Amino acid sequence: MKTLSIRPAKIYDVPALARIERESFAHPWSAEQITRDIVANDRAFVAVAVLDGEPVGYADMWIVAGEAQLYNIAVAPEYRGAGIGSILMKYMAKTAARAGCRTMTLEVRRSNEPAISMYRKGGFRDSGIRKGYYADNKEDAVLMDREISPDEAIEGTGDLEVDIETV
Repeated sequence: MKTLSIRPAKIYDVPALARIERESFAHPWSAEQITRDIVANDRAFVAVAVLDGEPVGYADMWIVAGEAQLYNIAVAPEYRGAGIGSILMKYMAKTAARAGCRTMTLEVRRSNEPAISMYRKGGFRDSGIRKGYYADNKEDAVLMDREISPDEAIEGTGDLEVDIETV
């Protein structure tokens, strides 16, 4: 068993996060976009999942007007299926709860069935469709949301460490 740590991302994490982003998405965010959210965007919160000292996943969320918008969860291909995405999602919900948010929203490609399944297991529900949302192929986006309980903010503080079975 190994220990996975989740913590706020730092500027030195950007090269690894940009690599994970490139390995995860057809149209990845640039290192500059990730950097901006880590160091210059007061509304953004970026968390990194670290295993054996190496970043293996990350999540990016913005908090605007009391609502959390989850923009990205990405896990390195060799660690997918180990529950890291779900752990990141829960960590972001706790972070949003601590910020006073009561709702978290996201959009996901209709074809991304593994992500949709993970989000549903994490308490998200389908709330709509954005027709032709993705510019590259005009794929629809599934809109999802979930309530955030104030009690989620109480469950632990700061960084998170969990034991996981790795693949």
